[in-house]
Amino acid sequence: RMDQALLLVRNELPAPGLSLAARSSPCHQCLYQFLAFVPPSNESLRKPGTASVMVDTQHPLTLLLNSSVGDRDLCKVQYHFGEFGNYSLVVKTLSTSAQTVSCDLIINEGPINSYLPILFAFLVYMGILAILIAGRLLMKIDPIRNWVYKKLNPRATDRMINSELGSPNTTDSINCDPTPQSWSSGSRQRLRSLDTFRGLSLVIMVFVNYGGGKYWFFKHESWNGKLHFPSALFSRFVFIMGTSIALALGSMLRWGSSKWKVLRKILWRSFVLILLGIIVVNPNYCLGPLSWDNLRIPGVLQRLGFTYLVVAALELLFTRADSGTWEGRFPALQDILPYWPQWIFILVLETIWLCLTFLLPVPDCPRGYLGPGGIGDFGKYPNCTGGAAGYIDRLLLGEKHMYQHPSSGVTYQSTMPYDPEGILGTINSIVMAFLGLQ
Repeated sequence: RMDQALLLVRNELPAPGLSLAARSSPCHQCLYQFLAFVPPSNESLRKPGTASVMVDTQHPLTLLLNSSVGDRDLCKVQYHFGEFGNYSLVVKTLSTSAQTVSCDLIINEGPINSYLPILFAFLVYMGILAILIAGRLLMKIDPIRNWVYKKLNPRATDRMINSELGSPNTTDSINCDPTPQSWSSGSRQRLRSLDTFRGLSLVIMVFVNYGGGKYWFFKHESWNGKLHFPSALFSRFVFIMGTSIALALGSMLRWGSSKWKVLRKILWRSFVLILLGIIVVNPNYCLGPLSWDNLRIPGVLQRLGFTYLVVAALELLFTRADSGTWEGRFPALQDILPYWPQWIFILVLETIWLCLTFLLPVPDCPRGYLGPGGIGDFGKYPNCTGGAAGYIDRLLLGEKHMYQHPSSGVTYQSTMPYDPEGILGTINSIVMAFLGLQ
């Protein structure tokens, strides 16, 4: 299948057989996982023992071959297999007296280049971008611009040229074109940088959520702290939301809305976001109607809704009616010092997160544990997925009201439910949104 290769292991050693295990490079401090038993060679028929397995091609693998009796390590091979490749691993004895074993990896059939489609798409988009840039540069040349306008709309072009020459036709402009000044004066201008940032984030989100071409770097990292391409998407949205809060609240208050009216709007929007989140993440039509017994409470929209509620209410509570220039002793800090009550609240909130994460005692787990559990950390803490964050969610929400299939279950084979949008992580979302607001 996609992201797989075929590996044929040929064992030319006599009895006993071999045990083949593997460990993926993203799996930090993981136990080796058993792949196959390779039978011994048949000396009378001079036929080697063989076993075929499918191996993952997304990340480099470390293959470990050891004797099935005595658990003696014979050889260790590190290799990054290619998609749809066909490989053979030949295990044989080099020196009978010294019992030296060699493991040779042979390519029977070369893999395909799975990165060609995305490279082609990148080149196509870069070509379109180059054409657009070249078109804008050409439109700055007067003869070309006038020729294009004349071809598209000859009548409008004549009016534009006459206007530039200083002899506009007054009656024609009144009859045909509305005055742009009266229209633009009453409209609210949007912040283009924010809209652009939001638009790019949405495009990336749609691409990632619909498979991302099945490339591993368009998937969220399983656990071990690496920042993949889609890993910053949620923080982008939270940051954008914080910036939008500052613009929206300031605009509503300037237009004369009372704080109570704005607060009701904040409460209603937060409630709708949380309710939509619960409705969106929970449908499972194969299991019938939803019930409270297995309803997942956290989620992306729920976290966004609660984050919006806290940050917007905090801004509304401490915002000043006048938006004059800061006249303090430190003009370089004029964007920060007026918000000192919000900063104190945010710093206290982040201190609470640090204390709970690294000081809260979690049963049967080391204090401050941040690992995925399962086979991570050499299998020492299989039920400690998420440390304090997972423990708080299981304690307050219950295991059945959390996400049941976290990404750590694929790589680290963890069995504990863990919610990536849990309670403790919402504190960091609030901090990120406040940074966007600031």
